[in-house]
Amino acid sequence: MKLKKAVMAATATTVTGIALVGSGVAGASSPQRASRQRAHGGSPLSALYHKAMAAKQTSVVIYGPTAGTDTALYNAFKQEFPGITVTGVPVVGPPMSAKLAAEFSSGKHVADLAYTGSTNMLQYAQAHWLVPFTPATAPAASRLPAGDVGPGNTFYGTSITPFVTIYNTSAVTAAQVPKTWQALLAPRWKNKMGIVDPTAIGEMDDVFAHLAKAPGMADYMAKLHAQQVELFPASEVTGALTAVAQGAKAIGIEEGYNFYEVAAKAGAPIAFSLLQKDNYTTTLYMGLLKGAPDPLAAQLYEDFLFTPTAQKVIAANGDYSPVPGSPAPKGLPSYAKLPKMPFIPLSASLQADLAAIAQAKKLWG
Repeated sequence: MKLKKAVMAATATTVTGIALVGSGVAGASSPQRASRQRAHGGSPLSALYHKAMAAKQTSVVIYGPTAGTDTALYNAFKQEFPGITVTGVPVVGPPMSAKLAAEFSSGKHVADLAYTGSTNMLQYAQAHWLVPFTPATAPAASRLPAGDVGPGNTFYGTSITPFVTIYNTSAVTAAQVPKTWQALLAPRWKNKMGIVDPTAIGEMDDVFAHLAKAPGMADYMAKLHAQQVELFPASEVTGALTAVAQGAKAIGIEEGYNFYEVAAKAGAPIAFSLLQKDNYTTTLYMGLLKGAPDPLAAQLYEDFLFTPTAQKVIAANGDYSPVPGSPAPKGLPSYAKLPKMPFIPLSASLQADLAAIAQAKKLWG
């Protein structure tokens, strides 16, 4: 447990020097907290909370790419279950896998939950790092978006991040911003755009995997490569966004709307635009790790993410909840009405992403 306590100080990803820690939720008064506790009285969440407290499980550590922006969720959870503190450790891609591999090799576990995209989660499931768990609050799998449940219930999608085109408002007007994938290939944008590195597991390899399924888009990666786009490390998910905010690039392709909102609210000179079709979204999945120091508390947090309270916070953070009928992020259509990319079944997503990575390595080295 000493190792776990060492990481309990909150950390955050930054954009243009602005901490991406979310808006937070004000502490509830005692009557408000009591009301919430009564609402859970006799529920599976209440029973699990008491079990966690009896077992002295008072903390949850989460490894994942957006942990820095989830502070509002952590605070909302704390209001309802005051005895447990949740801490996010922002890490993604190869560094996250290496961090977990070291813990499994040493047997000294720090993380309770893994929170990331399908490619890594499928790999973690194959490595038997995840414990099957079905949140008591989750709708039946048939009601959730396709691909929301991992094989053998080893992980569940808990949020869906929409990705948008980010542009620097000093360099690009709203009328000029590209509204289609083909428009991004215009000569005027050559050497003026940035993307996350598609040669490693991250968002952009998955974008290209989906684009390859769209009619007439099989060679799109090569065409975008010819535009001399700048690559930013997959481990730095806000790299392109930072470059756009600082004016080093005019456009950031497929940037997380959640990160955009935080930077825009902080005054960065940026705006966003959706594409007319084939907008990318990615589901972030959560899985209980084998050897988790506080498994009961971790299960409770995953249960919480499907509640109405969490759905509202997820939307406020710029993401969609997978629960049908949940609110949409401000400024975006409902998830059902968002014009999305072709669907790739979860069972085929790992192979599709690895194929995209192999193609990207041929182009970018």
